[in-house]
Amino acid sequence: MTATLRIVSLGLIGILVVGCASHSAPEFANGRVPETDDETGSIAANIWYAPGRAIICGLGAISAGLVMTITLGQSYEEASQLMHGGCSGPWIISGSDLRQPVP
Repeated sequence: MTATLRIVSLGLIGILVVGCASHSAPEFANGRVPETDDETGSIAANIWYAPGRAIICGLGAISAGLVMTITLGQSYEEASQLMHGGCSGPWIISGSDLRQPVP
């Protein structure tokens, strides 16, 4: 029993090591590497963006709850749109999001 457990454990550790060793960083969608000012700007923007996004999402949740309560659940689609409008999408801005190439 312990020999089998040991062999399985070593196999799983080997798979983990090989997987981590062959991992590479993902390429950016537009092929452009963010510069230092993009990274700094994204940090500064996230100071306001993330908390503002949380406030908008919270207000959307309260509004959706009110809509569901007032209409007794009949306006589910509208309440869902309120939630998705404020809560979907990226919550953190990265450096590559700031300066997109102009088409």
